[in-house]
Amino acid sequence: MKKKITLHQIAQKAGVSISTVSLVLNDRPNRISDEKKQEILQIAKQEGYIIKQKKQRDSSLPITIALLIPDISNPFFSDMIQGVIDYVHLIKGRLLLGTNGESPQKDSEQLKEFINANISALLITPSYNCPPSLLENIPFPVIQVDRQSPTVPHSTIRLNNKKGGYLATQHLINNGHKKIACLTGPGWLLSSQERLDGYYWAMNEAEIPVSKNTIFEGNYQTDSGYRLAPDILNGDFTALFCCNDTMALGIYQYMQQQNLRVGEDLSIIGFDDISTCRFLKTPLTTIRQSGYEIGYEACKRAFAEINDPTLIKSTILFEPELIIRESVISLP
Repeated sequence: MKKKITLHQIAQKAGVSISTVSLVLNDRPNRISDEKKQEILQIAKQEGYIIKQKKQRDSSLPITIALLIPDISNPFFSDMIQGVIDYVHLIKGRLLLGTNGESPQKDSEQLKEFINANISALLITPSYNCPPSLLENIPFPVIQVDRQSPTVPHSTIRLNNKKGGYLATQHLINNGHKKIACLTGPGWLLSSQERLDGYYWAMNEAEIPVSKNTIFEGNYQTDSGYRLAPDILNGDFTALFCCNDTMALGIYQYMQQQNLRVGEDLSIIGFDDISTCRFLKTPLTTIRQSGYEIGYEACKRAFAEINDPTLIKSTILFEPELIIRESVISLP
């Protein structure tokens, strides 16, 4: 008995992606050339692949939303998951959850699994180096969450990061600080670039010079905050804008070990407002972005695009909020 051919095998034979094969075989709207369509259909026919007749989605079946994020240990993503779960519950749908561990290969593997699971829509925070081509010609709505590839024609839900970076740095300046360091996330990541742009915006507005020695590049993980803490503390800075709270926790850890006091020895402002911030010995001043609201809104947008495929793709920006606590002190 001949073994049933898979979409993956057809894609390999035709030299295209699985999503391209799925679009053609399911007669979905696409920009694939007629020649390539005929080639894919011919391969499927030769290999005995049974092409199902196109049907309208059965409204009695639950909508299945897939969520792909880097990891679940980051409190921001944990909050995002809860927002998605609550909206999925509201529409009486189902949720499939996957993680990519910042690996483009895992992005690809998870996407194949989701396509085979016949999901209704995908919410994705892609890995740092995820190729934009991976998200092209997808046969269902795709919502980019928190991270955006401008070249991909899908809707995006994320924060106004530049304004957040501005508000954080401006708060330090308003408290009398001029020697302000900035600890960024990975330089190639859009959110890192935008938060750094906000830092430059506030510093330039206040006519405070910035040098290369003022900028430190981390990786958005606690370890990079801890690792870079000695260089920052030895740099004659009075304040630090930390581009996420997780790296700020690494700074806190190092300062505690050195018997240094947050605020007194270095004022620190973070970004995200993860739940840990308010419970620290010196509660962290930070920029709030609600992972819960972003996840909820992303799922809401996916549901709208499922119901109306003609909706114009859009970018929805959430506005940041300055949360003042005790980690920033005013200089005389």
